[in-house]
This record gives sequence, C-alpha cells and structure tokens, in this order.
Amino acid sequence: EGIPMEQQRIIDKVRKLLRLSSSSNHHEAALAAERVQMMLSEYNLTLDDITEERASARVIRTRTRKQLEGWAHYLAGGTAQAFDCDYYHSITKGETAFVGVGADPEVCSWTYSYLYKTLMRLASAHIRTLQLRTAPQKERRQARKSFLFGASHTVIERLEAQKGKTPVTPGALVPVKGNLIDAAMPEDVRYSEARPLHLRAGDLLAGICAGQSVPLSTPINV
Repeated sequence: EGIPMEQQRIIDKVRKLLRLSSSSNHHEAALAAERVQMMLSEYNLTLDDITEERASARVIRTRTRKQLEGWAHYLAGGTAQAFDCDYYHSITKGETAFVGVGADPEVCSWTYSYLYKTLMRLASAHIRTLQLRTAPQKERRQARKSFLFGASHTVIERLEAQKGKTPVTPGALVPVKGNLIDAAMPEDVRYSEARPLHLRAGDLLAGICAGQSVPLSTPINV
C-alpha cells in the first residue's frame, strides 16, 4: 500500500529540512533541525518514518595492532564519541573500525590514526628522557602506559570541547544517526570489563601536559 499523498508531501518536506540541517551555514542548519523536531511532533512521525531507505552507516577501517592496548581503546572510544560515531576492533585483522554516517567515520578514522601515531611518537620521546635504561621492562611499560593515558585524556577532553562549540550533528539528526550506526555494528562485538589502572603519577602528568600541545588536525597539502 502506498503512502497517502498528503503524508508523503510532509515526509518529503521533512527530508528536505534534514538535508538543510547538514548545511555548512550553522544558522540555517540550526533552524532546519529545530523545524524538523517541530514537524515530527506536530504530525506524530518518527525519524524512522522519514529516513530514506538508502541512508545507512559506513564502516571505515584503519590499521592499528592485533592486540590494541587499553589507552588506544580509550582514545578510539573518545574520538568516536567526538565525531558521533562508534567503533570496534578486529583482533584477527589488526584493524580499528569506525562506524558512522556520511563523512563522519572517514574524518573520525583519519583523526584517530593521526592521534594514535602522534601520541606513540610522543611517548617514545618521553621514555628516552627518563633514566630507565637499566630499569625492569615492567617499569618502562608502566611509564609508557601512564604517559599515553594522560595524553589521551587531554586530547579527548579537547575534542569534546571542540564538539561543544561546533556540534558534528544537529540535534534532530542524533537519533537518526544512532539507529543507523547500531544497525551497522557487528552483532558479535565484545566489550571487556575495565581493569584497574596502575599508573605512575609523574608520567601521567607528563602525558596530560603533552596532550595540550597536540594539534587536533593538520593542514592538508594539495
């Protein structure tokens, strides 16, 4: 059975407003998103009613490591949240995958890959400054882990602050994206329980400070 013409007209109008809510003109986008919410309430529609069938989430993968360390999972989760995405890690492929709508997962994956490599490089430089050459390997690992958790924490806070100023998704689109992302996530994703962190205070603080100077993006050379 087809959709009544009057209802189809309303759905088409809401879809047009949804497209406008992604406009680069922030004022126009905000007004469109607000209008979408009003029309959904006025005509008793849900976002599922007006989401076009072709809309779907995308999965963008980046090579990392088979066994992703705790700090790297922490960074991946924080980066995904900052770009309105979700993520999962494949141990068999050594890939970290970001799931999102439109360009979100691509930007998220690029940002994560860049931050992952940058923080790894900073951690190596930090370890070289310490007098740990003759220290047990466990102590060196603890110093590195502490630094990386500290740096990740600062970077994630800065990403969230940036999102607060310029939201990735207008309010009306948040549940739409959320539903599409949930549908695209693998059913067998496992979430491990958080383990107590035994961190070295000095290295943690060094990482927190280092994270303040990490650019959240780099210029693209054309």
